[in-house]
Amino acid sequence: MPLVANAQAQTTTAQAPVSIGGGFSFAAVGDTRPMMYLPLKEGQPDLSKFFVEMFGLVMPEKVAEAVVAKDVKMIFDPVTKDLIKVVMPFTSKTEVMTLTVDKGWVTEASVEDVKLLPGVHRTMFRLQGGEWVTREIVKDVQSGRAKFVVNSGDAVWWGNQGLTVSDSPYWKRVNETMLKKLPAPDDEMRAAGLDGRFFMSVGNHEVWADPKIEGVLSAVPYLKKFGVTPENLIYKFDFKGTRFIYLWSGKYDYRSPSLWDADRPKYAEQMTQLQKWMDEAKANGIRKAFIVFHYPVFARSGLGPIPAPDNPHKVIASYAKDMEVVVLNGHVHTTEIYDVDGVKYLMLGGGGAEQDPILPGRTSIKVPADYPRDLYWKGQPPQEEYNYVLVDVEPGQKTKFTLNRFRPWSAEPFGTEELFT
Repeated sequence: MPLVANAQAQTTTAQAPVSIGGGFSFAAVGDTRPMMYLPLKEGQPDLSKFFVEMFGLVMPEKVAEAVVAKDVKMIFDPVTKDLIKVVMPFTSKTEVMTLTVDKGWVTEASVEDVKLLPGVHRTMFRLQGGEWVTREIVKDVQSGRAKFVVNSGDAVWWGNQGLTVSDSPYWKRVNETMLKKLPAPDDEMRAAGLDGRFFMSVGNHEVWADPKIEGVLSAVPYLKKFGVTPENLIYKFDFKGTRFIYLWSGKYDYRSPSLWDADRPKYAEQMTQLQKWMDEAKANGIRKAFIVFHYPVFARSGLGPIPAPDNPHKVIASYAKDMEVVVLNGHVHTTEIYDVDGVKYLMLGGGGAEQDPILPGRTSIKVPADYPRDLYWKGQPPQEEYNYVLVDVEPGQKTKFTLNRFRPWSAEPFGTEELFT
């Protein structure tokens, strides 16, 4: 692709050594999207079309129509006629999900396995969880505790109800709760070419019914400055002697939901570009790099990790001897932390989306006996938790990672934890 070729050509130009300066901090988070927006009223036409489109992601349209007609039950307020509850199938044949709806937004989701645990409803989503994460991150940036926000993707549900900040309820929500509340970039950021405070990788939900990423480019238009277009979803920038690289792991394929099926550019082209960007950083004296993309390199639960043929760990780990390398992922909606071959991996899927890895049968998947240990749950089943990480970067020192969490079910709902200690 011409745009990628141009980006690669730029990296061959010799550059002056970077100016490192003092330290800085940023907030890292992933999968901040809510569940569906369903502003439906009893009796309105096309009442089930959103559910047909949703089920259509994993089955043929005619089958989806039959499933919705037979198995999706909608309950309406008898006075206002607003949709207030949905009972619908979930992932397996024995799982039933109940959605609570208020003002169109799904505010809570629980799942009952009528075969394994009849009568037990496990809450896996609360809208207030993601709201807490967003509110705390905004406060940290406003106060100066964090310079900017790094998001590993999936900030919205889809593009079927509008594409841009002006017409998508999801991007409007991101804008109202996060983007509009972040302060304008300061002189130090602008000098580094950063014209905003929010830098995201494109997740699979950003391209669902929005293949030209109109939503991303309307919400964070300054990504265009780094070469992001509908045809090129990868970019990089430097800030205070630290390199940030954003890659694109691809759309969603239910047959292999963690497969790196990226097409803009493809996996092999991205690995070539990643190596050029990392070699350039190393040659310019940069000793810290953060690599951000959606699908996880390592995962012990949920949808699992990127399959081996297109898993970038070996390429990434080849740089760990020369610099501190940190990878930020998401996609699997829980938190897992790894330290493998000198590379720190943070799978931050607790930013607000529904957390299916906490359900029976998905708390752990089959992995080889020598698979890296998750340093967060440490063998215990994952639980419902909403969180983000404050990352403190200091020249010549190990980077510090502080996780802030909210467990709404717990007697001690709020907590912090230092990672990689």
